[in-house]
Amino acid sequence: MKYAAISLLMAAAVSAPAHAQSLPFIPDIYMGLEAGTGERSASRFGEPGTITASDESNGVDYGAFVGVELPVFPLGYMAVEANIGDSTGETTAIVSNNGNDREVRSQARFNWSGTARLGLAPLPGFAAYGIAGYGGEQVDITVTDLATGATFDADDSMDGIIYGLGARYMVGRDIGIRAEYRHREASGAYDPEQFMIGATVGF
Repeated sequence: MKYAAISLLMAAAVSAPAHAQSLPFIPDIYMGLEAGTGERSASRFGEPGTITASDESNGVDYGAFVGVELPVFPLGYMAVEANIGDSTGETTAIVSNNGNDREVRSQARFNWSGTARLGLAPLPGFAAYGIAGYGGEQVDITVTDLATGATFDADDSMDGIIYGLGARYMVGRDIGIRAEYRHREASGAYDPEQFMIGATVGF
């Protein structure tokens, strides 16, 4: 009897993880990498005056993320996610103020976000969803007085709400790919837009 009880306990311990994975109410944790293009609008970054000319170069955006996919209604998809990244995006604006022109050049740096994803999963492995959240980006700024050539450096953090759309497809039990468009309403008309392709792995 003693040995039979021990055997039953061991069998339950072995089968418990597999049973837990099949439960519909267990959250799935995932992480991944992403890369794509980022568009940013030229901004005065607090310099007084009016932008009379601008140059906005699309940069390469890349980063990493970790998230939790939550159980929802049948055929539904919901996840919360934290993201960090970097960018090569640059902007240049000529700001005129009472006849004095200054060049305001920006270099995008570290960015972060916290977002939620909610949508539908009408086909096995596939999900389409909307994105909403909040995030920010650190920006290196160089201001040059075009008359004197004098320059000074500064930095700013441009943060605001994030919204967008995305789609994800699982190519295996724990491996997925996704494509997303994300827009951030930052102050100062900077407003980064990202078109990102990512790969995810669950654990």
